[in-house]
Amino acid sequence: MSFLPADLHLTEENGVFTITMEGQEIFRSGMSKRAIRKFNDLKKEVQEKYPTHDLSPEEKAEILQRAIGDSLVGHNSLKTEPTKKPARSRTFG
Repeated sequence: MSFLPADLHLTEENGVFTITMEGQEIFRSGMSKRAIRKFNDLKKEVQEKYPTHDLSPEEKAEILQRAIGDSLVGHNSLKTEPTKKPARSRTFG
């Protein structure tokens, strides 16, 4: 788990959970619940320093246009493929 704006990371290696912030080890535990609880507490404290960025209507419109454009690329209604022919029977008669 990570909170990138504060460079806060929770890693697990060989059953040992380590929390680091800006490259310095802050917390180490062998219990996952305790490490996750500590990580979430630290994250709440740090989130106050790094407020979330609300998107402007222009940014939202740009993201929507990009998403619509990307989804349309997968389907081309002008593509002219020959129609599929039914399978021929292999019976002899």
